[in-house]
Amino acid sequence: MQYLCLLLLLLLQPLLSDHNKNGLNTCCKDGACPVSTNNTRHLDTARSYIGTIEKTNHNDGPVVERFLRSVGRKKGESWCAAFVSYCLQAGNASFPLVRSGIARSFKLSGSIKAKDVLIGKYKILPGTIIVWEKGNTVFGHVGFVESWDKQSGITIEGNTSSDRNSVVNKAVISNEGVYRKRRSIEPANYFRITCFTQVTSPMDKVQSVK
Repeated sequence: MQYLCLLLLLLLQPLLSDHNKNGLNTCCKDGACPVSTNNTRHLDTARSYIGTIEKTNHNDGPVVERFLRSVGRKKGESWCAAFVSYCLQAGNASFPLVRSGIARSFKLSGSIKAKDVLIGKYKILPGTIIVWEKGNTVFGHVGFVESWDKQSGITIEGNTSSDRNSVVNKAVISNEGVYRKRRSIEPANYFRITCFTQVTSPMDKVQSVK
């Protein structure tokens, strides 16, 4: 049995070395790790709501109001963070524990700085939370990364406009809603991406032991 365990460790050593060299096994403060593992149920939930739109373009509608209620917010309030919180809860995410209607609540001490992603220091995988800030104000925006490569990528966001008029059930829709967006890190912008926050779940902890 001892020989079998030793053989297994020898076989796994190259994989573990590569994992550590690439920074993939390095966790930040608050338990936020640089990349995701394979469990992205919260992202699947977000995808399932793509095409959801506001009823009158004033932060309302049955589904939008469901997102808002999940974090104690009311009809008519901004709901990008409520959408993220709802998906995290539905996906049984264990980190971050934040469930908030405020976008900047998802900026944590262990979040990955956008400038580090821009230079390729960290690889951002699907399901990571992406956070925007408006200058030094308390206002911002938040969504999920679907794919990302250094400066830019595809996101899924709530309480946002479509890049172009969207067609839903053969009707042209211009209301704000849940859409895929192409986004870029532009550090000099007033409204800019500032950080990425890792999402983990109980399943991730099991996978990381293997």
